[in-house]
Amino acid sequence: MSAKPKVVHKITDVPFLESPDGANRDSFLVTEDTCGSQQYTAGLYFVRPGERNRADRHPGQEEVYYIFQGAGTVTVDSEVHRITAGDVVFIPDGSTHFLTNDSSETLGLFWAIAAKWSNLQEIQRFIGTWHEVKIGSPWQS
Repeated sequence: MSAKPKVVHKITDVPFLESPDGANRDSFLVTEDTCGSQQYTAGLYFVRPGERNRADRHPGQEEVYYIFQGAGTVTVDSEVHRITAGDVVFIPDGSTHFLTNDSSETLGLFWAIAAKWSNLQEIQRFIGTWHEVKIGSPWQS
C-alpha cells in the first residue's frame, strides 16, 4: 500500500448491512480494503431487541467484543454470560458463540477478529446474503 493508511473510521465510510431476517446489522470498518489492515478485521454489530444472531465460530482466530450499547447474553461453547454496556468479551480460538438481546434496547458492540479480511471467506459468503440499509433506519417489522 503506497498511500498512507486510513487511521480514523466512521460507520458512514462503509456499507451498513442488515441480515435477511432483519434481526442483525453489521459494518466492516477495518479491512485490507478500508485501511490496508493485515492482522485484523473489525466493525460494529447490532442485534435487534428480542432477537439473537446465528451461532458462529472461527477456527484459528480469536475474537473480541466491546459492548457499547444495551444488554443481553453471549453464549460461548454452551456457557451463557450476561453482558451490558461497558463489558469486554473474549471469544477463544474456535469457540462457538452467539449473542441474544433480551432487552428492549438495541444491543451494540465493536468486534475485532485477529485475521485479515481476505482470510475470512466464510464470513464473506454469509454476509453476501445481507442487504444495505440506511444508518439510523428503523428495524424491519
